[in-house]
Amino acid sequence: MSVLAVASIYAALSLPAFADVQNLSAESAHKLVQRGELILLDVRTPSEWAMTGMPRDSVGANVKDVDFLAQARGAVLGDLEYPIAVICRAGNRSTLAASQLEAAGFAEIYEITEGMAGLEGIGDGWIKRGLPTDQFLPPDR
Repeated sequence: MSVLAVASIYAALSLPAFADVQNLSAESAHKLVQRGELILLDVRTPSEWAMTGMPRDSVGANVKDVDFLAQARGAVLGDLEYPIAVICRAGNRSTLAASQLEAAGFAEIYEITEGMAGLEGIGDGWIKRGLPTDQFLPPDR
């Protein structure tokens, strides 16, 4: 085996392992959250949470906030091995959130690509599926 091959193998083994982000339906996410097997982050904005509510038992963590990753770590109590899923309105911000979580070392990441509102060809979304939501009340109330 050449020195270059050995060096390449060593370099690959030295890099941190990144999670493969997996897709998850809204219905499956709801079941896993209810069983306590998954933390669900709603990565939309507080104004969106106020308009539609948040998925039942989810944690609000706006992906555009500078402390998004700190909020995500707090949601899993610092356990980056704990399964975590992200949901937004229709898939764009959840993809961004999932990539940030992956880069930060979270090990088991799921993306609910159909989102809250649904996405044609993907799924109806949390709301159209009739899955439960909790009302969001801003902290000043």
